[in-house]
Amino acid sequence: MKITTRIISGYGLLIAVLAGLVVYQVYTIDRMQETNRTLSQINFQNAIGWLETLRDCEWVAEYTKKSFATADPDYLNKLDLYRSEFEESLKQLNRNASSDEEKTEIRRLLQQWDAFTVDLELLLKRLPRGGLAATPPVLLEHLEQLTLQTGSVYQTTIQSMRSKVDNSRRTGETAVMVLGIVTLVALAISILVSLLIVRSISKPLANLTEGTRAIAEGKFFYRLDTSRNDEFAQLARDFNTMTSRLNELDEMKKDFVSHVSHELKAPLASMRETIQIMLEEIPGPLTDKQKRLLELNLQSGIRLTAMIGNLLDLSKTEAGVMEYEMKNQQLVPLVRNAIAELEVQAHERQVKLQAAFPKEPLYVECDSDRIVQVIINIVGNAVKFSPRHSAVGIQVARIEEIPHGMPASWRRLIEPGKEDYFGLVVVSDSGPGIPDTDKERIFEKFQQVKQGKKIAGQGVGLGLAICRTIVQAHRGAIWVEDNPGGGSRFMLLLRRGEFEKEPAYPVTEALPSE
Repeated sequence: MKITTRIISGYGLLIAVLAGLVVYQVYTIDRMQETNRTLSQINFQNAIGWLETLRDCEWVAEYTKKSFATADPDYLNKLDLYRSEFEESLKQLNRNASSDEEKTEIRRLLQQWDAFTVDLELLLKRLPRGGLAATPPVLLEHLEQLTLQTGSVYQTTIQSMRSKVDNSRRTGETAVMVLGIVTLVALAISILVSLLIVRSISKPLANLTEGTRAIAEGKFFYRLDTSRNDEFAQLARDFNTMTSRLNELDEMKKDFVSHVSHELKAPLASMRETIQIMLEEIPGPLTDKQKRLLELNLQSGIRLTAMIGNLLDLSKTEAGVMEYEMKNQQLVPLVRNAIAELEVQAHERQVKLQAAFPKEPLYVECDSDRIVQVIINIVGNAVKFSPRHSAVGIQVARIEEIPHGMPASWRRLIEPGKEDYFGLVVVSDSGPGIPDTDKERIFEKFQQVKQGKKIAGQGVGLGLAICRTIVQAHRGAIWVEDNPGGGSRFMLLLRRGEFEKEPAYPVTEALPSE
């Protein structure tokens, strides 16, 4: 099922439930309002009606007794008036009756009233002028029955009103209960729908993010799962097609670089030997100008040979065939060897190499040739980018804790507490420095810091990438920081090796204080 279909179906169901809840609540509220309006109307009308009925019933009883006692025409007129009002009140009560019980009781009251009226009319016709000594018993009995029945109608009406109030209360309670249940159901559905949608989206997105990160790291063999039947599956298929093409192009590039580099290595070596022979004047004497031109060609050949060597190393690294011979090595002699190889270059650029070493031997586990290659690269860069008549500091130290400035990407690879100590090489210069945005990027292939005009002798951006690969193989770390005195400071961290007792050697030139 497509993602859009899932989203529409899930939230469509939720909307339907909420719409049903709204319709039910509107209907329930309308019913309750109708009941309340009816109760209010009944209460008001019945209150007035019962007051009038009770009053008229009392007046009828009083003037009946007075009329038969005195036969006074005024009393007889009053009796006729209240009889008419009582009948009107009964009709009004009958119209306001809302239940069968009320109508039944009012019908009985009307029947008793009719019986009372018939007997009253007959007895009034026989009433003597002076009246009677007492009200006829039959009328008294009728009046008593009327009073009792009026009270019965009143009780029935009150009971009917209570029943309606109870119904309204139960309707409200039911509405509240239904609202709570439906709200919980809607909440459960919304949570379930959200979880399903998040689950169906988050995992493919995480896979896509991981795949994109892998491609950014050059892992063109990475493939996404295409077993789903939604938009992400199509995206995964397109992604896999893209990575397949990138992998093909990358393989072609590696093969081309490796082949060309290998093929160029022998002719370059031959050219360098030829130039060297000519500089030694074996074929014949040279003028100073000719020697200068040949020396420039020799230096260009050396740089080109180093570049081709880097390309070959990069090809081996990417092919996974770079070999390392790990042994316990003293770190200081390795640094000395690297410095010795760079003395001529430093002298030509009028840059002083200042070194500071520990008094005790410092052992690390490494491939000596590869670590010397790394040190030569970072010291050579420091010499290359330092201004003339400046100094490049090389410091070797034993540390027991990981430096605070180490980037998080390297810190995750180093397990603190597993090592008693580390060997640290610090190469500092007073060059132009490296912006924070480029401090990690310069260790990637073909990445250089662009700071105006290209420096003479600047490579193509492979040296530090190879250094990072070598250091990763040693389970160490390499990074760059700002030098407090200006410029940059490259840090090389190596794991300790087995310690062996050997004579201490003296400290050479000390680093200037920073």
